[in-house]
Amino acid sequence: MKIGLIGLNSQFVHSALALYYLRETAPPFCHCTIREYNINEPILDIFYDITSEDWDILAFSCYIWNKETLLKLLPLLRQTLAKTVFILGGPEATYTPKDFPQADYIVYGALEDSWPRLLETLDKGLVPDLPGLKGEIQFAFDWPFPYREEDIPALKHRFVYYETSRGCPYKCGFCLSSAEKNTAFLPLERVKRELDFFIAADIPVVKLVDRTFNHPKERAKEILGYLIGKESHNTTFHLELKGELIDDETLAMLLSAPPGLFQVEIGIQTLNEEALKASRRSNRWEEVKAIYEKLGKADNVHTHFDLIAALPYEDYKSFQYSFSEAMTIMPNHMQLGFLKLLPGTSLAEAKKKHGYIAQEYPPYEVVANNYISPGEMGELKKIDKFLDSYYNKGQLKNLFRFAMDAWEKPLFSLFHSLSGSSLEPALALSELMPEKRDIWCGLARFDSFLAGRKVRVTPEEEKELKDFLSRREMVDKLLPHYIGFPMREIYKRVRLGIFPFSFKLDGQKLIDVYKGESMVLFDYKVKTNKKLDMVPVSVYVLKTSKKQGVN
Repeated sequence: MKIGLIGLNSQFVHSALALYYLRETAPPFCHCTIREYNINEPILDIFYDITSEDWDILAFSCYIWNKETLLKLLPLLRQTLAKTVFILGGPEATYTPKDFPQADYIVYGALEDSWPRLLETLDKGLVPDLPGLKGEIQFAFDWPFPYREEDIPALKHRFVYYETSRGCPYKCGFCLSSAEKNTAFLPLERVKRELDFFIAADIPVVKLVDRTFNHPKERAKEILGYLIGKESHNTTFHLELKGELIDDETLAMLLSAPPGLFQVEIGIQTLNEEALKASRRSNRWEEVKAIYEKLGKADNVHTHFDLIAALPYEDYKSFQYSFSEAMTIMPNHMQLGFLKLLPGTSLAEAKKKHGYIAQEYPPYEVVANNYISPGEMGELKKIDKFLDSYYNKGQLKNLFRFAMDAWEKPLFSLFHSLSGSSLEPALALSELMPEKRDIWCGLARFDSFLAGRKVRVTPEEEKELKDFLSRREMVDKLLPHYIGFPMREIYKRVRLGIFPFSFKLDGQKLIDVYKGESMVLFDYKVKTNKKLDMVPVSVYVLKTSKKQGVN
């Protein structure tokens, strides 16, 4: 039996975890081939590639990001592959099955039990009569490891998804996990072996899709401790944490982790108590804020915060407060999300109660409700776009940190002003706080050097760099790893910038910016392919002069 497992990802860097589970749970007589595409590819390119082979069965995983593409693709495939059996699964197929008339069978919920039994029944030429096909959502308490050694070459270029647990003890009104009544956890020894697989394979990023990784806390701490205790490696693990469950021991473990080992995502969502209650959530902000601040200041852990606009009872003014408070932490990434009324969630069922106006098709995004207008949502969209274009890219860290420190009003007003400007952030800040114009432009330029972006150097900077390199004794003392290198090779690996301020330096973070002038040398590392990797490994202050008065 020849089976095509078809995934339509939102981007090339994503991968379809469900397809790998389908492959591993299929009976031995099935020959399964995984085909992953992305929704940005032309529909007909995908169509011709799928139809280039004869399939007994095609299985599709259906989500909000690929439903629109599937609705265009499936009718073409159905007319072309009349004898092929179409099997659909995933949230969209589970909760909106009538939208997929081309499906011969829909598997509701988890597939580990229904999928192999379905294939065995079809192989015998019988009509399946299984619980997973009757609209009752299935839950699996055990599941196989989805990946093989042969998958590694393709996975190295993508985010790899993995779960140590399923289900969630919390019943958030906007989340599909709220429909699941159970939780299940893999044995810890097995989890450790499987995490070792990713490390040994040198996978860049593994995203654990556990709904709440740090529940229960002791189990999470054992996994964290195991990963922290591993020898140096290149794999980063992305974890979704619930803030109220981060105790002192968990925090200490995160803060002690090697740089780059963990990315932590925390769903703050809102600080409005009515909105939290209506969404079946809690958020003890005053208790957890100190924890978040410590995580935000740590350079070794990448922090990702989530907010959701348009929750019940939260108006525009209330959301401004939630945003301003969350941004005081200065997370590495702030996701300003917009409520989606996902079929199967309690907030979707309360649509009339709160006057929700939302898209009738994926992603089912809300544009207004009884508490917030379309115009106000539009303003939040601008801020979201600005965050993704500038703040979340992390290439202007020092600029944003000092701007947020200098801003005397709630931080929402700062980002609202920046998002409404057509200027680059430094120039927009120069209009908002003109007394520090030179500082903003200088900080943006400093961050550009840090990010390895092409920065036009001045004749004075070029002269100073050549003067520095002409003093071999000084070069060897400051840059001993270049002893023996020809000066022309060192010249390719360093840059020099002159900035209109003086400062204290902590790694690559500027501290206490003052009026004055600084001359800074940026030392860049070299990749094994001998091409310059424009990320500085070291930053050296060659000269600095401080004037009276602090900026």
